[in-house]
Amino acid sequence: MTNSRYIYLTVSVAIIGFTLLSCNDSKQLASGKRETALAGAITVVCDPEIISILGPAKVLYDKEHPDAFVTLVSMNVTDALNKMLNHQERIAIIARGYTPSEDSSIANDPSDTLPRALLARDALVFFVAKDFPYDTMNADHIKQWLRGEIKVRSSYPKLSKDPTFVVSGGSSGSVYANIVGVVLKGLSPDVTRLASLPTHGSVVNAVSTNISSIGVGYLSQIVRDSTVKVLRLSYTNGDGTHEWPKPVHVSYLIMGKYPFPVPIYVYLRDKPNQYNLPSGFMQFITRNAAVMKSILDAGIEPAYGKFSLVTSED
Repeated sequence: MTNSRYIYLTVSVAIIGFTLLSCNDSKQLASGKRETALAGAITVVCDPEIISILGPAKVLYDKEHPDAFVTLVSMNVTDALNKMLNHQERIAIIARGYTPSEDSSIANDPSDTLPRALLARDALVFFVAKDFPYDTMNADHIKQWLRGEIKVRSSYPKLSKDPTFVVSGGSSGSVYANIVGVVLKGLSPDVTRLASLPTHGSVVNAVSTNISSIGVGYLSQIVRDSTVKVLRLSYTNGDGTHEWPKPVHVSYLIMGKYPFPVPIYVYLRDKPNQYNLPSGFMQFITRNAAVMKSILDAGIEPAYGKFSLVTSED
């Protein structure tokens, strides 16, 4: 059993900027002849699992950039990265890094490398029905279950059978990709242990009424959802020390006390420059203080911020 803690968190964000337009650029913009980093029209393809947390950022961006017209569009992440690597899209926001096949493609043709910036760190979380008989599990047991091992249940005698893990988006979604890349370190899960539904909402609905299921999603999706409970995970650090289960909360994510952090990247097709609106949009949402605050408000860790954490025991 772990002690309860209250976590007090404040954040300040250092603004890092650069000059994107000269006076001459502004005149060309006014005449409507040229896209710049501050004006034009673009479509941003987004991971459907995290597109909702980008809404406040877009509101802030739109307010400060009246000459820029940005549209956020949800797209399957496998398709989105393929289109980016094939130069069919200009900017994407996705909650995962490259898959091994994408890494291989880039290694074979380094010109395919996409400039990218870290926007935030989310976390891959495991959630269950409110009447699921356990509140905590061991991360290694999660891995073993996902790999199809059958001896794990002896550690959880209240379970009548091995659980099924439920994801949204199938094998082409970022949740599945992070199970492979973040949880299993490149290994594939046993397909008999996985079920897929179209959306995160449908996963929550299914898991909330089935104590034989464990949902998999992101902290940003589940942080304020009272219809299910998030499992606290114990795990072993890289140095061999044991971490006891803690509340799944942004504070512990920031402190590096959660085993499955997930990056959210902004990918660009082209190198940033002053005549490129995607690079201007990326610069704003990855460095603007108000945007970073909105990401923290969404329950996850903004990439650029200085945090003050104070813990107090009950």
